[in-house]
Amino acid sequence: MTERSLTPAQIADSQARTSPHAYLGFMLIDHPQLPDPIRVVSDVVDYVWQGETWTAIPFEPRPVTDTDGPPSVELSFQNIDWRIGEALARTNVRARVSLYILSSADFDLTVTPRAEIGTPDVIYSHFNFELTDVDVTAAAISGRLRLRDFSSEPYGIDAVEFPGLFA
Repeated sequence: MTERSLTPAQIADSQARTSPHAYLGFMLIDHPQLPDPIRVVSDVVDYVWQGETWTAIPFEPRPVTDTDGPPSVELSFQNIDWRIGEALARTNVRARVSLYILSSADFDLTVTPRAEIGTPDVIYSHFNFELTDVDVTAAAISGRLRLRDFSSEPYGIDAVEFPGLFA
């Protein structure tokens, strides 16, 4: 699911030539073979948001495609821990990924890790996407985020014949 809730000020800020703050991508990767969800932020400094520490891994958050096809987006980030790549590459179970875009103006940039000031507004989000087409190397993890396509699921029905039986 994708959610866009841009205020007029955020739209004007995103289209301005310069801005006093940056947009940050907060990515949550949840997988049954990982003891805890992976929380990463697209910056070089860790952040604390929603009471959790988000690890700094530079990546480029992108919006989901808005075409006639199913929504999807390419994703690539550094392989900072071999356990992450191992869990994502060696299983048939797909990881669930959520991405939230927040403004750096909602965080105290004078402390490390960066702490939230009040309650940050989520500018853009897409959540409960499945990570497919995973490619894991020693340096990077890449894949495609997609929503589950229920239209291609097989319909569970048994072919049963009862000749001459009418109810």
